[in-house]
Amino acid sequence: MLTPEKRRELLDAPRPNRRLPILGDARVAAVLDAEVRDIDRRERPIYAVWELTLACDLACRHCGSRAGRARPDELTTTEALDLVRQMSELGVREVALIGGEVYLHDGWTDVVREIRRCGMTSTMVTGGRGMTKERAQMAREAGVQSVAVSIDGLEETHDRLRAATGVFQAALEALENLRAAGVQVAINTQVNRLSMNELEAVFDIVHRVGAHGWQLQLTVPAGRAADEPEVLLQPHDLLDLFPRLARLKERADTANTVRHPVASMLRPCNKIPPKTAT
Repeated sequence: MLTPEKRRELLDAPRPNRRLPILGDARVAAVLDAEVRDIDRRERPIYAVWELTLACDLACRHCGSRAGRARPDELTTTEALDLVRQMSELGVREVALIGGEVYLHDGWTDVVREIRRCGMTSTMVTGGRGMTKERAQMAREAGVQSVAVSIDGLEETHDRLRAATGVFQAALEALENLRAAGVQVAINTQVNRLSMNELEAVFDIVHRVGAHGWQLQLTVPAGRAADEPEVLLQPHDLLDLFPRLARLKERADTANTVRHPVASMLRPCNKIPPKTAT
């Protein structure tokens, strides 16, 4: 177990500042031009997670993409709309938009409208820093059916992991703004050595706001998370984590039988959003 003293030391430690180059165009082209496998011709995706932009108003410590600045060659809105139609033709049924921050792409509402026009479910994930009342209403009017807001512990822990002061309160406001606009909300939580002991408190938030889903994601050593291995769960931490999750599942089953059932899903990933329904 991480002692309170060691946890305080990690919270107060300065953040590493590293920058890695974006994958070069030549290497990307080599992958895309490779011969299509037979299995790729037979199998069709039904659920797509789309990193619409790398532009972000946060610099989260767990971000596998080191989001912050938009890629120099990101799809234009016209190109993105064409991709939506291609996904529909492939048989995709749900498109989850992630980032970066989705709302920092100039054409994000147009993309959502096209997803819905093509008969697919539209969901998105946000850190919530800029999910104002106006943006929440824009999401509703465009056709977003569920938005997952990230809550990674209580205020001090969340703000430290999200690398900005005030973003915990902004995330709570985002949840309220979305609910007021009539958009279903879910919550996703990074699980690491700083956040693990606050999962019960996050559950209380999940229950209070009537979230229809709660996804727990193990922080893994990818992107910025690889810069701080001391924050990652160690094998012996799992001896405490899994019984804790079992107890939380029991609380969810008891507390939400009548209202919205809350399901905890555990995935070893840093950016995959929850499904629309649980």
